[in-house]
Amino acid sequence: MLFLYFLKRFYKNFLLFFSILVLIFGVSDLVVRLPLLSSFKSLSKIFILMFPLMAQFAIPISSCLSVQNVCGKLYLYDEIVIIYFFSKARKSLQKAVLFFSISIIIFYVPLVFVWAPQSYKNGKDFILRFAKEQFYQLEPNKFYNLVPGFTFFFKKKEYNYCKPIFKKLLLMCSQKGGKERYIVNAKNGYLLNNTLFLEEGVIQSIGNSKHYFGSFKQTQMNLESFFDLKKEPGNKKHLKFFTWEELKKFKKDNAVVYIEYYKRIAQIFWQIIFPFLGLWSIMVFAKRKSNLLISIFLSGFIFLFSYLSLNFAQMFYNIKYCSIFIMYFSIFVVSFVLYGLYRNKR
Repeated sequence: MLFLYFLKRFYKNFLLFFSILVLIFGVSDLVVRLPLLSSFKSLSKIFILMFPLMAQFAIPISSCLSVQNVCGKLYLYDEIVIIYFFSKARKSLQKAVLFFSISIIIFYVPLVFVWAPQSYKNGKDFILRFAKEQFYQLEPNKFYNLVPGFTFFFKKKEYNYCKPIFKKLLLMCSQKGGKERYIVNAKNGYLLNNTLFLEEGVIQSIGNSKHYFGSFKQTQMNLESFFDLKKEPGNKKHLKFFTWEELKKFKKDNAVVYIEYYKRIAQIFWQIIFPFLGLWSIMVFAKRKSNLLISIFLSGFIFLFSYLSLNFAQMFYNIKYCSIFIMYFSIFVVSFVLYGLYRNKR
């Protein structure tokens, strides 16, 4: 009976926190894209397309936070003594956390390996298609910030075979994560597929360590790089788009894919222990009041640590076993420390 009581509370809190977090992540993502996706229809569509990707980040925090919130309320109403002094109650709580964790994993595994990569690709494809459509509808003598790091201006627009040619254009751009910024002036420019072709112009590069200026008769810019759609070396598409089957297929021949494969498995292990980390951490740090704020801080800190440790380990993809060791050893360290603190306080 106590097992069902805890489980019901876990799911209720999980749905609440998950909805709030997905909404926060979704709105934050849409705010960044507002200069490009100005219509309600396009904003709602990109929100739906990117929902699995946002869920991938919301589920770990929500699962940890839901357990912490339930246990934190036991402190507020002095019901925690039941857990401390009755072994059956403590076992019921632990069984409920275990069942809760396993039930989430059933959905989290396909989310990490299939749904999130596919949604990420579909969302980026939609943004790219929409950007190309918007590109044709731009009006002269206005500055457009189509995506972060890409500002576009032109004086006049003419048509050739129903496709616009931009006259006297100015580009100020930098690729995502790039340390260099480019300023481009060109006499003519036109869009073909995903490439912007420029004619008779000059380009200026401004960076931390170098600066150069040059002219060109004709050059081209691949717009995919500004939408974070750059291809990984040796592969046909971005690593984030790879599903389970593709990761298995290419991991033997590519060190980057190999590490990404084990990184996603590590994500699943993290998700398995997140509810337990929530239980152990709140039992250690809970107070007689403000446990919700403590839970939010602890959940956020644990998720941040897991995210940083996985990405830090991925930097050592050239040393495969070192990278994998960092990924999985960090899981062991956090679990060992929090469980040790929980055992000592109990």
